[in-house]
Amino acid sequence: MRTTILSLLGMLLVLGCSSGGGTGSPTGTSTASSGSAGGGSGGAGGGAGGVGGEGGLNLTTSSGTGGDTGEDCLSTLTMRVRDFSESHPDFQWSGHANFGQLTGVRPGILAAELAKQPDGSFKPVYVATNEVSPDGPSYAPFTGAAHFDAWYRDTPDVNFATNVQIPLTGNGSTLVYDDANFHPIDASFGFGNEGFELNGMPNNWHFTTEALVSFRYKGGEVFTFRGDDDIWVFINHRLAIDLGGIHGPELGTVDLDQSAEQLGLVLGGVYDLQVFHAERNYSGSNYRFETSNFCFLPVDPPK
Repeated sequence: MRTTILSLLGMLLVLGCSSGGGTGSPTGTSTASSGSAGGGSGGAGGGAGGVGGEGGLNLTTSSGTGGDTGEDCLSTLTMRVRDFSESHPDFQWSGHANFGQLTGVRPGILAAELAKQPDGSFKPVYVATNEVSPDGPSYAPFTGAAHFDAWYRDTPDVNFATNVQIPLTGNGSTLVYDDANFHPIDASFGFGNEGFELNGMPNNWHFTTEALVSFRYKGGEVFTFRGDDDIWVFINHRLAIDLGGIHGPELGTVDLDQSAEQLGLVLGGVYDLQVFHAERNYSGSNYRFETSNFCFLPVDPPK
């Protein structure tokens, strides 16, 4: 009997010494499900995946749905400029007998969507009928697809092309480039100024520009363009502003939220914004590119 009691007392002493100070938790198990220290994965217990700890993954760089995406926003407009001679059939109309009737906005010249090219670029498609001509009945300053196709394509013996970088200035959430004397290429480039001067300045007057930016659609973006002559703005390769023709400065604005369905935009998606512009007639050259709430991403130059 005495031996049995001593044995029981010994077992109790052994159990008491192995309790670890009464905490009831083996050392090291407290962080397994917290996800809050050392960048833990949060795999157990629905942890936050390292929020607040070193080494955690910053998911804001890939969320793409509102707020700060963590992406670096560019403040430069990439543009390809193509210089033409005033003798090209689509340029310098002031000497035409119907010039007074040629001026004004001419919508419907281009298709509603850009066409993908073998090199991966996207180009406008001329769809105006044969009735669209400078000699009537429409009195429009276009002479057909064959001539128009060179406007935004590098074409030997027809145009000279170069890339330029246009700086955008910031004002809060707005980025703007505004030039009421827009001549992005030097007077000696390509065909040169061909004798055209305004206020003593021998500027190069006959050219087209093709601007390309890429952006992630987060909601709240608004794009505005004001200029002359022809202006076509495509977003996600779909026509958003249609101001073709020889005219003075004209304004076009597109609210991406209001036009999201028409343009095929989905929050978080990355899309192209392309501006096709032409300065075709000597007298004035204006170019205003304005965005609100856009974040421009790196993109290859137009080609």
